Amino acid sequence: MKDFFTEQLVAHTPTKQDSIRQGIYFGVYAAIIIYIIFNFIVRAGMHGEIGIFALGLLFAAGIAILAWRQITGLRVEYEYSYTNGTLDIDIIRNRSRRKQVFSAAVADFEIMAHIDDSDNLSPYKDLPEADFSSGDKKDNTYVFVTVSRGKKCRFIIEPKEELLKAMLVDLTPRRLHMKITPVRMRVQ
Repeated sequence: MKDFFTEQLVAHTPTKQDSIRQGIYFGVYAAIIIYIIFNFIVRAGMHGEIGIFALGLLFAAGIAILAWRQITGLRVEYEYSYTNGTLDIDIIRNRSRRKQVFSAAVADFEIMAHIDDSDNLSPYKDLPEADFSSGDKKDNTYVFVTVSRGKKCRFIIEPKEELLKAMLVDLTPRRLHMKITPVRMRVQ
């Protein structure tokens, strides 16, 4: 048997809610840093100790680092890796921090269909959902249902055609409902 491997990177499109969240984080952390610095400057001035001021700057630097990690962590990409029948999904924050969020054998998927395929997906509409896509509904946006961490869940992904064809080997056509794109007619 020949080993098969393919991977795909999908960037999450920032939403208006993400921008608002980023602005709130920036405002809250800036206020905390200003309060810490001002509070320690006043105490250092009252007591005449440079150590208190240095401690305030140290706390402010720690809060600034925490703020930077949280604000830049809102930039998200997903990586799909398909190896010999196993689909792994990693989340990559700020192009540097990677964490695996899903891994399962494709043969264990109950169903996989295009997100607009309400005929096949309607029995699963009330299940909890995890979105590992760009956030935009596209021609290659699919939903699959499987058991993860002991619960049946819906997962949204955007696999490229090569990944879908590879999954078709492990899923029967009864369980993988590919969206059929119309063939373009040539006008002569």
